[in-house]
Amino acid sequence: MELTKGANAALDAGDVEITVSWRATAGSADLGPSLDVCALRLGADGKVREDADLVFFNAPSSPDGSVRHIGRTPDGAGEVVTVDTTRQPADVASIVVTATIDVVTPHLTFGGLAVSARVADLATGAELARFTPPPLGPEKALVVVELYRRGGSWKIRAVGQGYASGLAGLATDYGVDVSADEDVSAPAAPLAPTAPAAPTAAVPAAAAASAADLPSTGDPRVDMRKRLDLRKKTVQAVLTKQGIPGRQARVALALDASGSMRALYRAGTVARVVERVAAVAATMDDDGTLEVWSYATEPVALPPLRVDFLADWIPLYVRMRKATTGQGGADATLARERAARAAGWPIPNWDAIGGQNEEPKVMALILEHYERLPSPPPTLVLVLTDGGLYRDKQIAELLRRTAKLPIFWQFVGIGRARYGILEKLDTLAGRVVDNAGFFAVDDLDAIDDETLYQRILGEFPAWLRAARAAGIPL
Repeated sequence: MELTKGANAALDAGDVEITVSWRATAGSADLGPSLDVCALRLGADGKVREDADLVFFNAPSSPDGSVRHIGRTPDGAGEVVTVDTTRQPADVASIVVTATIDVVTPHLTFGGLAVSARVADLATGAELARFTPPPLGPEKALVVVELYRRGGSWKIRAVGQGYASGLAGLATDYGVDVSADEDVSAPAAPLAPTAPAAPTAAVPAAAAASAADLPSTGDPRVDMRKRLDLRKKTVQAVLTKQGIPGRQARVALALDASGSMRALYRAGTVARVVERVAAVAATMDDDGTLEVWSYATEPVALPPLRVDFLADWIPLYVRMRKATTGQGGADATLARERAARAAGWPIPNWDAIGGQNEEPKVMALILEHYERLPSPPPTLVLVLTDGGLYRDKQIAELLRRTAKLPIFWQFVGIGRARYGILEKLDTLAGRVVDNAGFFAVDDLDAIDDETLYQRILGEFPAWLRAARAAGIPL
């Protein structure tokens, strides 16, 4: 199975062998590139539990022997690590496999290398997955793949995240103690670089209690990661109060990109909504992925948003038909898209979506997507709209038709326009259960995270109970 960046798959073997191979790309002057491959066991917080969780050439085995660094392949162009997932301690949530530039080739970067990973069943040798990370640039370290627990089983994710700061930056990110005088700058962006935000004065620790209050580090990726961590805790607290802690559900988002939304895109409001909703998916979704559609006259499915790539995904995909509605204006938006195409990231045909809002079309596309799944889990679909709805009859029929399915529609109004049928959802007849909710706010930026998540998740638990009582498979 060939995985693309950000994709995941079930790991159909307990004891696996991961081989990371490399070669110099055409035009590279280095004829003998050399990498060091490591494995790091991580807890639920994404950090190593102890220094012994770092397995590499100088510490070739975890204390229990369930993760091992085997060494170079016979051709010298690869290294092998093995992982026995059946023997991992209960507090090991994931294992990442990384590659860094060897000290014998310090001038080298991943821009001069083609890297690939092969995951195989250690007992039979059968290939389970393969991944070729997209081309990189000045990076000195690379997170290749991640093995992680989900619902009592293990899965594998293709990561492909580069670090310009090399092993020191990578190690610091995962909680490994490094010398204070080493370069531990933030991970490099896989796409075109984003200008750093201006540093702000630090705030007292006691005040830094919400995502909005975090002091800037000068690196938008680091700040976004910190905000995400805080927001995940807020989502979990809301779920716990609702009586559904840790409930696994798919999370999807439909973004209104009709002409009347222009000011909200240019102001960054929609981008901030996506960032905040990503925390819901990171907490509730079985693989932490937010599935996203953009819609106006026609809908378009966007590449799924993995929270690992939040800082790059949002500037690239949160826009309308006109490039001027992307972050930084038309020039910055088009430059990002050129860099993304060169790196193998898909770019939608924005011209095709038009300018009117046709909610029934995007709802039908989302429904078609989930109906193709053999046994979909409960699904929370968030539909962001600024109103002006005029397809009341079609929306009502779609809600009636989907009432027998494990899908809950949560509409979020962010304008001051007519919401039509959405304001009458509680009295919509002809449904097995009430499968939709709606709330509207004048200014989403003015609502704190806890209030927003309470409103997003307010009707979901009641729907779960009603759906279960009605015999809807959850």
